[in-house]
Amino acid sequence: MAHERAPGTLGTLAAGVIIGAVEVVLAVAFAAFVFGGTLIRNLGDGIGLYLVAAALTLGFLAWRAGNRGVVGSVQDAATAVLAGVASTMAARVLELEHQAQASGISDFVRPDIFLTVIATTLVVTVSCGVVFFTLGRFRAGNLVRFVPYPVVGGFLAGTGWLLFKGGLFVASGVEVHFRTAELLVSTTTLKHWVPAFVFGVILLVAVRRVQKPLVIPIVIAIGLAAFVIGMVVTGSSLDAAKHGRWLLGPFESARLWQPWTLRALSGADWSGVLSQWAGIATAVFVATIAILFNISGTEVVLRRDLDTNRELRDTGVLNVISGALGGIPGYHALSLTALADRMSVNGRKAGLIAAAVPLLGVIFGASVIELIPRMIVGGVLVFLGLAFMVEWIWDKRKVLPPLEYGVVVVILAVIIGRGYLPGVELGLVLAVVLFAVSYGRGQLVREVAFGDAYHSNVDRPAEQRVSLRTMGDRVQILRLNGFVFFGSAYGLLERIRKRVEASPPTFLVIDLRRVTGMDSSGVVSFVKIAHLAEAQGFDVILTGATDPVRRQLARGSVVQSDLVRFEPDLDHGLQRCEEGLLALTPAASKTAAALDGDGVVAGMPAGLDPYLERIELAEGAVLIHQDDPSGDVFLLQAGRLRVETVTAEGTRMRLRTLRPGVVVGEVALYTGVPRTADVVTETPAVVLRLGADAIARIEAQEPELAARLHRWLAWTLADRLGETLRTFDAMLD
Repeated sequence: MAHERAPGTLGTLAAGVIIGAVEVVLAVAFAAFVFGGTLIRNLGDGIGLYLVAAALTLGFLAWRAGNRGVVGSVQDAATAVLAGVASTMAARVLELEHQAQASGISDFVRPDIFLTVIATTLVVTVSCGVVFFTLGRFRAGNLVRFVPYPVVGGFLAGTGWLLFKGGLFVASGVEVHFRTAELLVSTTTLKHWVPAFVFGVILLVAVRRVQKPLVIPIVIAIGLAAFVIGMVVTGSSLDAAKHGRWLLGPFESARLWQPWTLRALSGADWSGVLSQWAGIATAVFVATIAILFNISGTEVVLRRDLDTNRELRDTGVLNVISGALGGIPGYHALSLTALADRMSVNGRKAGLIAAAVPLLGVIFGASVIELIPRMIVGGVLVFLGLAFMVEWIWDKRKVLPPLEYGVVVVILAVIIGRGYLPGVELGLVLAVVLFAVSYGRGQLVREVAFGDAYHSNVDRPAEQRVSLRTMGDRVQILRLNGFVFFGSAYGLLERIRKRVEASPPTFLVIDLRRVTGMDSSGVVSFVKIAHLAEAQGFDVILTGATDPVRRQLARGSVVQSDLVRFEPDLDHGLQRCEEGLLALTPAASKTAAALDGDGVVAGMPAGLDPYLERIELAEGAVLIHQDDPSGDVFLLQAGRLRVETVTAEGTRMRLRTLRPGVVVGEVALYTGVPRTADVVTETPAVVLRLGADAIARIEAQEPELAARLHRWLAWTLADRLGETLRTFDAMLD
């Protein structure tokens, strides 16, 4: 459940300003990433476009989703690919110009690189909006979740690499590549990118160590202060800092925003835009994966379940509008959402206030924006890139199985060595391979009904059995078989969500006895199941999990708690459900209390008292030994008995637990065979013994009482046999 918010005006204003300031830094960093190379003269124009996109994203999502606690932001996933497309476009135009000069073509018209990049951005962002909205409209957002978890990890780690080297490029003006290694280590270049690198590392360490929502704005403020102090100490002037590439400026125009998309419609090289279809498709694909990850992460941050399709529709409309204005893709921001949530402010009000900050930057702040240090801008990009890579290369090394972790590393290595598109191509191939391997292992989810067929091996009085049958809809039982992998794991989660939406159960039982293993996507689904249980107020009982499966779940922090319980088998899991349900039922509790007293067993024929021997037993006492001769019948009046046998491996296995009000030994009475199992007291118990000699006296002296006795025992035997047959039929799976 989300926190209750009672924000003061000052607190909401402060949160909005802080969020808006962070968003300004992000927008400026992304603009510097895309326009900081060949298009450096248009950097101010690019910053203006991205600031408008930031204001629109914050404001639109505050209006549409702020009441749910969501805070939006322009995002980095597609931006990293866009920067590569911009670089490719610039290289293409220069190559065309060189070919024209070599061929002596005098009337060659050089395409406007800036307008072409704007056109490409328009296509990417609007395409993202169309894809997001379409997935949400047709409730198909979950299709992208079928991309294997480690493949997604490889893409995001590769995105981190692009952001990381983009940060160094923004700070130094030198592209990170093997061929530029000598230039990167020169004294002139080192003094520019090392401070940005150090700042990015400090920001990353602070975020991971402190884990407080205000750490990012505080570290950025400290970085700005440190830069100013450095200028004062060295005696540098603003003009010297600008011309020495220490600041973003100077900009050619003081006006940050113009209707560049309208000009791009006629002035862009659209054939060049179309030639980048692979990069555009990649940007849309990566953004689609990223938004689904962010929506899932937002659910965790806000501790509530969001409607994925609704969120996709909202962000779809947002990106169509933003793209038409030249903005980059924007959607849910985990860090900013967490900041608003931790400060206990209303997401809608804080988001609307935050939207005003980048908007004011566009209107009044050209002279201020150009004074932002490149060290800060590049450092923020370095931080974002390292955050992706550290999460997937370092953090996941102990979480992912070796094969899946190897997939992440291989995709990242290909992206570093060959580029992002070859990495995506390899990732898609590996996705097919992983799917084939996982599907070959097979997996089946079967839902069974609690009650007549599926119940614990605890013999209970008739009143309690009837009561439990009426509460069959309060327990959901899912039996899993085979390997839980990325595709079927989501099907399991969706089955549970649909049940919760229709009628939340009191207990969710998932039997893992036949599960051979699970991949990281399966573990993530179990984490989400636990969050769903916490939000909806039901208990999760996992039964029969093997040690390898439990270790894999533990890697995802799915461990024994008040919310999640592990039981050795389905029998014990169902026993826990039954005890919990009976505790909630006054009539059943009253029946149990009566049976624990000194009265006779319910249903027992009247007139047997003179023939019964009352026996009190301590905990752990053996009432019946396996292979003992038959004849005596016992009626449990108080306490609890356990029927158990020894398996071929020499271990003791519980066959059933007996509660007050049940009969023991009636089968051997009629068959005459030796006892087939031990009967041991689980707690101190009181039993009523009806010996073979007493039964013989009743038959001889009181025929009518004997008839009632045998009818009762026969009914008890038939009822138990009927339950056993129903259970046996149901479990033939």
